[in-house]
Amino acid sequence: MPSLIELEALDFADHVLPGDVVCWGQAAAEPLPLTARLMAQRSRVGGFSAFIGIGLGDTPDPTFTDRVRFTSFCGTGTNRRLAAADALDILPVHYSGLPGMLADRVDVLLLQVAEHPEGGRFSLSCACDYVEGLARTARLVIVEVNRQAPFTSAEIDAADIDVLVRTDRPLTELVRTAPSPTERAIAAHVASLVPDGATLQFGLGAVPDCVAELLATRMDLGLHTGVLSDGAAELMRSGAVTNALKPSHRGVTVAGTLLGSRALFDFAHLNPDICMAPIRVTHALDVLAQLPAFTAINSALEVDLSGQANTEMAGGRYVGTIGGALDFLRGAWASDGGLPIIALPSTVEVKGERRSRIAVRLSGPATIGRADAAIIVTEHGIADLRKLSLAQRAEALIAIADPAFRDDLRERRRPGA
Repeated sequence: MPSLIELEALDFADHVLPGDVVCWGQAAAEPLPLTARLMAQRSRVGGFSAFIGIGLGDTPDPTFTDRVRFTSFCGTGTNRRLAAADALDILPVHYSGLPGMLADRVDVLLLQVAEHPEGGRFSLSCACDYVEGLARTARLVIVEVNRQAPFTSAEIDAADIDVLVRTDRPLTELVRTAPSPTERAIAAHVASLVPDGATLQFGLGAVPDCVAELLATRMDLGLHTGVLSDGAAELMRSGAVTNALKPSHRGVTVAGTLLGSRALFDFAHLNPDICMAPIRVTHALDVLAQLPAFTAINSALEVDLSGQANTEMAGGRYVGTIGGALDFLRGAWASDGGLPIIALPSTVEVKGERRSRIAVRLSGPATIGRADAAIIVTEHGIADLRKLSLAQRAEALIAIADPAFRDDLRERRRPGA
């Protein structure tokens, strides 16, 4: 059985060895009291490494790099502060490969968990994703049992917990911003593609939530996604999501991480219609390929005229992620009637200058290669690249670029590129 101690008595110098790799749950699943105490005691611990996911709190702070080396699969959220200070090392891996990469690397795992109202059972709560496997392989597992965390289907065996600290605090929320007219226009184009009976995956951002809002009148939709957001939860409440046509997890929404508001956490609490699952389920190609009309809706920072997409870097900084975009796009390619969709605004403003996000050449890495080209959507329309030659792709993409940049794109395009 785990050792129960008070937070004020937790001394990380007794648990973390110099050179250890410490990992913790991401986004709302971060055990903030534990990570704050670890950072405060970092000098006593000595030099160690931290593997982090999406940051929503204050832990990704360049100040802490005097003792801590931060590594992540993403530069999103508050991780951008580390990236801006050149203090974030990136593990370039598809999300589906993350559990295997971490299994033999993580020494100490910090988790936020929920206890069942009847007591005696614990849940991984807001994130199952890659921490589910680490709970069994890490040398030491220290958990924060937060009274306000939702109890979800992803249970953790008490035998896998070494140290337990009880808290009662609000979870970190991701505040939704009002969508712009451009984002609403993009969402309308995306929603027009989605048929009744499709199984949906939503990426991060305002556009997926807008799409969800527009699908409330569809019938028998399914949800199988890495991140479950407020928009997806509202779509479930609308009755449009039944999950009735999925061959696996029939009748149940599958997700790896909860990312949203308190209303989302309350909706997920003890909800039998939501299955929180690890990456080996949420991102597995063989699982995705069997889903009916699997529709993957993700974004990118820019797309070039051959169909390559950069989802990682902007202005020379790591601000995005490889993440699960390619896992989901390939799943949609393999699914009968699947729709691999990348949705993005046609322009971006950089230092007061408006630039096209449909580009002749990418300014960062080709996260998604042209052989995996998708259906590209901007506020100006839809370009389905899947059966097009390079020349045809260029014309289709120029047609959905901002009109102010179309002539320049045509002049600069490279034949056969």
